[in-house]
Amino acid sequence: MRRVTAIVSMLLLTGCLAFPASGGEKEEPVPQMSYEEFPRIDGSLACVPMIEALAVKATDCTPEDAELLLEDFTNTNPCYLELAQGNRDILLVYEAAEETKEKLAEFDPLDIRELGKDALVFLVNEDNPVESLTVQQIYDIYTGKITNWKDVGGKDVEIKAFLRPETSGSQTLMRKLILGDASLVEGQWEEIPTMEGIINQLKEYENDSNALGYSVYYYASSMHQVPGVRLIRVEGIEPSNETIRSGEYSLVNPFFVVTNDQSSDKALALRDWLLTETGQTFVEECGYVRAK
Repeated sequence: MRRVTAIVSMLLLTGCLAFPASGGEKEEPVPQMSYEEFPRIDGSLACVPMIEALAVKATDCTPEDAELLLEDFTNTNPCYLELAQGNRDILLVYEAAEETKEKLAEFDPLDIRELGKDALVFLVNEDNPVESLTVQQIYDIYTGKITNWKDVGGKDVEIKAFLRPETSGSQTLMRKLILGDASLVEGQWEEIPTMEGIINQLKEYENDSNALGYSVYYYASSMHQVPGVRLIRVEGIEPSNETIRSGEYSLVNPFFVVTNDQSSDKALALRDWLLTETGQTFVEECGYVRAK
């Protein structure tokens, strides 16, 4: 995760991890603890920069030491079960898949609180002339009704749609915001296991411009920017922190801070701080859209 460590180092250099109170508002200090006391933390890949920045802020460790805290990082759906089973103290995480939610019903309830907002975004090769798609067009592409870019204002070439596994965080958003329980037509898409992989494939796929993929906004815009790949508008609206915050960009979903009755006192203190005004400023200064 060296790219993530570089992001955290940049935040330190630009002063984004030192938040002065403004407008006369009282600043809520982040709970301080030793490196060894920092809770067992996990979450979604797109939340890793914030997780590492939180460790730096709470323990005064280096970004490199913060990275070591995530050596057994599991990602979105597995981490929910790790918390439920008592193997983690706190998650910064995107929404769980329905399959994961069914498994969680076997355990004591989790305390799930909205921490910020992100969005499902769609990406194409920079040579693709299509600037915008509607939600209905995206649905029709992934369910096999639309198979050629000419039907959405592009070139007369077949659409190659890339898909994430059903257990991935971005696929959970794809199901919730676009597909529902629709069946996907075999042969119309190719499954790519990682968000990094799907973005790289968009650049490299047969050196052509007929591929379509998706990710969450923070990851695509901040963590894995690739020359030759661009975001497209949805319903004519370009995804950005501003349009996600306002709701003008429609494919928005919250991400969460999650604990349970087994969570350590340090984890609960960090959770409570993240939900304060100062904690929400921290979320925002790390490059995310705050919950409130």
